[in-house]
Amino acid sequence: MSKKVAEQLVEMLIQAGIKRIYAITGDSLNELNDAVRRTPELKWIHVRNEEAGAFAASADAQLSGLACCAGSSGPGHVHLVNGLYDAHRSGAPVLAIASTCATKEFGNYFQETNVIKLFDDCSYYNQVAANNKQVPRMAQAAIQTAIQRKGVGVLGLPGDVAGEDAVEIDSSVNNFFAKPTLPRYGKNWCSWPT
Repeated sequence: MSKKVAEQLVEMLIQAGIKRIYAITGDSLNELNDAVRRTPELKWIHVRNEEAGAFAASADAQLSGLACCAGSSGPGHVHLVNGLYDAHRSGAPVLAIASTCATKEFGNYFQETNVIKLFDDCSYYNQVAANNKQVPRMAQAAIQTAIQRKGVGVLGLPGDVAGEDAVEIDSSVNNFFAKPTLPRYGKNWCSWPT
């Protein structure tokens, strides 16, 4: 049996050091929720609304270095905004998974939001994957941008794409956490060798 995009995304989150997703289960998040349920290294933290989840992810990121929240479709996306503004302005690296209606329903669908417009001002990275081939690269870019720029990366993930077969892209599995170090030379760490 092949791996689904949702399972691939869960593996990428774990690889990046994310331990929790703060979210409410919603129809377009079902594939992701199920993949998390089957993976003991990652926990689905159910919250009362997506706003609380985004605030929790912001706090988690400020303590741990990187966190994740998720929201589904219109109401979920709109609720995420307040917490994501807080994370973005606070310099908290947060990955927000904005699950959307199925790709065949794009264009004035019930509860559809324009993910790009909605999250533009509270994120450094903000894209919607249209197919399974885009998810690994976009997820890696959203995570890496959140880490490096210390803010929010938004990955728009249509529910039908999350259930498709995963496409492996080897260059998308690594994230780089920059930790600058100063060289130590001699007794005084500021003295340079001659």
